[in-house]
Amino acid sequence: MAENQSKEKEKQTWRNETMPEPFCRCWNGDSETEPGDPDCGCGEELDIVKWRWEAPRRGPKWVDLYQDKKQVVFHPFYSSGTAVAKGNIALKHNVHYYWEIKMLTQPYGTDIMVGVGTSDVADAVRDYTTCLGGTENSYGLSYTGAICQNGVVVDDCPGFCKGTVIGIMVDMFHGTLEFYLNRVPQGILFIDLRRHKRLHPMVCSTAAQSSMRLTYASSWTNSLLINAAKVLAASVTGQRFFKNMPPGLARALKLDFWIPLPSAGKVLQDDSERYIRKRVKERRF
Repeated sequence: MAENQSKEKEKQTWRNETMPEPFCRCWNGDSETEPGDPDCGCGEELDIVKWRWEAPRRGPKWVDLYQDKKQVVFHPFYSSGTAVAKGNIALKHNVHYYWEIKMLTQPYGTDIMVGVGTSDVADAVRDYTTCLGGTENSYGLSYTGAICQNGVVVDDCPGFCKGTVIGIMVDMFHGTLEFYLNRVPQGILFIDLRRHKRLHPMVCSTAAQSSMRLTYASSWTNSLLINAAKVLAASVTGQRFFKNMPPGLARALKLDFWIPLPSAGKVLQDDSERYIRKRVKERRF
């Protein structure tokens, strides 16, 4: 009886028990290298990637880049810590950014994360750690679902698995960051990004031979078009408009599909302690 009560209490500490899901039908097979359906709508067919990943220039060689530096393979042979890859772009003020990352392998181990950070984030850490979101200089989403900043889990979401498309929306006009899982918004948790002089897109992993690919990356300078699209996307009437757009506007927004993506709005946070869900095989996959 006491054991059952203990298990029930432990279960209640998890913020979100929704399992991660794949979006992309390209990678339903056993092969990690051969896509199945190139027209699944995951965004790769648009071929819009305005920046690339950079491998660390110093330290251990724990990151390999492929496919015109869009695909990252962490720890090609074996893992000895946490490897980090950074985007070759600095996020400028008054610009809206959106990029998507497809998880190509099944995540496992201490942590695999996506997010943003300053140049103070180390290129490699000889320890198995939650690297993005570990300090005030970075913000990260873990495959476990933990959303972290300054060493604290600020919120929980389903996380990601093989085939999940992870979107990162950074509004450097308002200084906000919102994560998307399979284009479903997870809420605005960070509103102070403008305090950083330079931020870069980042990914990190502790897992050997783990891999992810940048499938879409675009940006727009803040304008009336961007603001109007976001207002429309937040309303039911606006969503109907986007579904029945004139052909010319529809073609333009097909390339920049992220502009009218709805936001879940600012997440109201309480002061209670957050718990990262346990990394156990039977829970995740």
